[in-house]
Amino acid sequence: MGSNRRTAAGIACLVSALTFSVAARAAGGNVLTVGLLSEPASLNPLAVTATETRDIVELLYLKLLEEQPDFVTFQPQLARSWEYSADSLSITFHLRDDVRWTDGTPVTAEDVRFTWQLEVDTVVAWTSAHLKAHIRDVEVRDPLTAIFHFDERYPYQLMDANDGVILPGHILAGAPRADIKTHFIGRRPVGNGPYRLARWEPARYIELGRNPDYHEAGMPRVERVVFEFVPDMVTLMTRLKKGEIDLLESVPSDQVRPLQEAYPEVRVYTYPSRGMTFVGWNVERAPFADREIRRALTMAIDRKEIIETVWAGNGMECRSPVHAILWAFDDAIEPLPHDPDAARAALDRLGWSDSDGDGVRDRDGKPFEFELITNYGSQQRVDVATMVEADLRKIGVIVRIRTLEFGTFIDRVMSAEFDACVLGWKTATKPDITGQWHSGSVPPNGYNISHYRNPLVDDLIARAAAALDQGEARALWSSAQRIIYEDQPFTFIAIPYEVTAVRDRFCNVQPNAISALYHLREWRLGADCP
Repeated sequence: MGSNRRTAAGIACLVSALTFSVAARAAGGNVLTVGLLSEPASLNPLAVTATETRDIVELLYLKLLEEQPDFVTFQPQLARSWEYSADSLSITFHLRDDVRWTDGTPVTAEDVRFTWQLEVDTVVAWTSAHLKAHIRDVEVRDPLTAIFHFDERYPYQLMDANDGVILPGHILAGAPRADIKTHFIGRRPVGNGPYRLARWEPARYIELGRNPDYHEAGMPRVERVVFEFVPDMVTLMTRLKKGEIDLLESVPSDQVRPLQEAYPEVRVYTYPSRGMTFVGWNVERAPFADREIRRALTMAIDRKEIIETVWAGNGMECRSPVHAILWAFDDAIEPLPHDPDAARAALDRLGWSDSDGDGVRDRDGKPFEFELITNYGSQQRVDVATMVEADLRKIGVIVRIRTLEFGTFIDRVMSAEFDACVLGWKTATKPDITGQWHSGSVPPNGYNISHYRNPLVDDLIARAAAALDQGEARALWSSAQRIIYEDQPFTFIAIPYEVTAVRDRFCNVQPNAISALYHLREWRLGADCP
């Protein structure tokens, strides 16, 4: 009965969302409809963890600078210019004088300083706070001049100063720091970007409307952006084909060719992604605390076959915690072999044998079985979990797959309430892996979801992040990533290629590894397209 009620509710939500989409097009047509598998829990920039939600946030709020697709250069955004001090221990940002919050209040350097104070506050516990570790102060010289002071020179000063959007100090200043992440801006943003929140219908859609006070004249060209929540990729693909949504990210690889052949009005953009997919082991739970157990499980998993089956070969094997598109990636790392016999021998040595002949390994009277969680709506993750389950069953290990609603899944991952998980994330555009692999980045202070701790890795990460010479940094990053890979806190599986589909009524579309919505304010449609 409960299942039937949930099904009926899901159908009702889908019908409501479809009705809205059709009505939106009929009302004017200048609207981009984006399909999403899950609904954001909040649009509070300090509480966001999902990449898709961050893309929405960055339509509502400005950064100081706009990162370019080469991951190295920047263009002005809130700051019109910037310069380093002679000793490179300070960066001065000169702000635009025509940017206002959506309540009409001018954006000033006080907002820049206040944002930094929130980002580094341990009570707030922003998950990217480590990026601000070397910023010792942000000085307000005048309303339009903010100076970032650093405690040392290092290669990523500009990137770290720029990371994170600028927040409205006049709105947040009176809130207790412990309540910042649950502040009303999570549902009623006060931003300064090209769009502002027009409507949020829970479980249905988020609608953004053009910000009439946005400082770039004539921008954005697309008046409205609607993010519709449909927790099923099959349904999203159907709606894309019917013209009910305009943009869909992460199109399944096996759907690309049929989509191109049958729907010429849909353009497919394939480009190197920043993503990686993996099985994360909770190293604080037995038996995954044992490095040799984790290595044995990895050898039992046929990662190449997973890539061929799940992504139709549209990806590469992941063999490092540093993403392969970054300059610090060590291309010489050899992946662990797929060797089920070696996995069986390793488990035998560790005392996990099939003592009663039932086909399941056991030790001290306990069977080797565990729960593997992932989120429904992502068929690729579910397929990965299914293939992992089958591979491990062949060596006598029982996997119980549990598929959860996305928000519940992320909550369990971030609170370490799991044995193992199939997850993916998009790497930052610099090789610093502090937030994922440093001991100090265990949630809520970062994304070290395996709770992996290695003092040598901590030291290597700290030295590499501070190295001014790229050759020295590369050697240190190489040592860190090799140790992590050997320890296998993750079974690193795949770096899928990103596939984004956009209906051809839009042009000047520039999806890339930064965002599928990159430069959305400059997209054109209809008569404006060549």
